[in-house]
This record gives sequence, structure tokens and C-alpha cells, in this order.
Amino acid sequence: MAGDDSGELQAGQSGLIVRIPEAEPAVRAWRDRLDPSARAGFPAHVTVLFSFLDESRIDSGVLAAVGEVIGRQWSFEARFEHCGRFPGILYLVPEPDIPFRRLPRRSRTGGQRSRRSAGSSTRSSRI
Repeated sequence: MAGDDSGELQAGQSGLIVRIPEAEPAVRAWRDRLDPSARAGFPAHVTVLFSFLDESRIDSGVLAAVGEVIGRQWSFEARFEHCGRFPGILYLVPEPDIPFRRLPRRSRTGGQRSRRSAGSSTRSSRI
């Protein structure tokens, strides 16, 4: 973050996440031990966009715009059955991942809706 590999959160950073409370029982112990965001109080989640804006730039207008874009997204299901890696990060891969990838682009496309559904699994979450 901020160009280093320390894994420490930097003051003022923000991102857009989708909370995945259903994953919490399976990942809580690992996150508490290994994930700085968990120690900072962030729940189990899928990161949609990081880095978003410096917190000093987030006002009621930004929150309203984000709420409007996200509010246009239909719910969808995602499974988390496999692990993936980024440098220094081990994570559960959302399947399908396309609905998550489309979220940050919604503001540029007028928020057209699309339905995606996945089958059930042992780790499934309705978003």
C-alpha cells in the first residue's frame, strides 16, 4: 500500500468492498492472525476497488453517487471454493467474479443491470 510491501494500512486510504459475512466463520482465525485489514476491524469481504479516494475527498455527494450505482446492481450469488494469490496475499476466489468486476464500471455505463446466478456450494453468499 502506498508503494510498499509492509501490508500496513495507510491513514486516509479508502476502497469499495462487498461484505461477505457468510465467510467469516471459515476465515476469521486466519484473518485475525495474518490480515492487517481484519485487525483494523474490516469484515470478510471482496475488494471491488482499491484505492478509491482519499478519505478527505469523500463527502455526502460521493456517498450518494456510490449508493446510487450500487443500488442499481441486482443481487447475485457467488461461491468461494478455491484460493488465489496476489503478491503477499492469499484469498478466496469468488466464482463467478464478473459481477464484482462490473461494480466499479457501473458508474461509467449508467448502471445497466445484468443477472448472474451461480449454483450452491458449501461456501456460497448471496450479494
